[in-house]
Amino acid sequence: MRRWIARSMALALAVIAAGPATAEPRMAIFDTHVHYSRAAWAGLTPTVVRGLLSDAGVTRALVSSTPDDGTLRLRDFDPSMFVPELRPYHGQVHSANWHNDKGIIAYLESRLAANTYKGIGEFLLYPGAEKLAPSLNKVVALAVARDIPLHVHAGAGPVRKLFELDPNLTVLWAHAGMSTLPDVIGPMMEAYPRLSAELSFRAEDITDAKGDIDPAWRSLLIRYKDRFMIGSDTFENERWASYSDLIESHRFWLRMLPPDVARTIAFDNAARMFGDGG
Repeated sequence: MRRWIARSMALALAVIAAGPATAEPRMAIFDTHVHYSRAAWAGLTPTVVRGLLSDAGVTRALVSSTPDDGTLRLRDFDPSMFVPELRPYHGQVHSANWHNDKGIIAYLESRLAANTYKGIGEFLLYPGAEKLAPSLNKVVALAVARDIPLHVHAGAGPVRKLFELDPNLTVLWAHAGMSTLPDVIGPMMEAYPRLSAELSFRAEDITDAKGDIDPAWRSLLIRYKDRFMIGSDTFENERWASYSDLIESHRFWLRMLPPDVARTIAFDNAARMFGDGG
């Protein structure tokens, strides 16, 4: 919280110093990590969700939900804003057991056949889980056959395993590994050209307590500018309540990058992968 306050104060001072003559339009964001799961449905109608995104300057969003009904509800409400991806979690199938569930492939196949999804995920792979998942090969095959990415919350090890199963796979790495450092992310990007990463939960890592962009992150983001995207991760209702702040925390560090790099990360990379809604 202190770091966010410090960044907010720094941003406010920068805006005051710049003055109205140099003010720029708010940067449009494509949010690639939105959940609209059951716990949110009672208090957040699709109209409210769209309003929250619009107020934050988000014009397009990749959505998955537990269960999948929430995803389809948003997609049907506004297909120009909401892009559906298929999350494996449903019923008693959850983050810790989905990859070992005997019915998971039939579930995924039936949903993929019935609806047009732009990805499979976001799902969790615990460290070592890839060694225990006989279904993982088939999940990878489903994604490759449909030319859609797997949206994976995992460390570097499971991501490497996925590419070992099929180097033609496309992976969207949730949270860029959550705690994975630039000196690991960079070699991963170099080794796997079909790897991209979204940066939900990473804004505080990208900037320091003084509000400056971390040099290692700056170098990484510029070098692989075509491989990073923005995410919020509304996995709990509290994050919906602070949605604008989550998005603004990304705009804060995006403004410190060259404008073309910032625009590419803010919107263009996700639009290329998932469509721009036009």
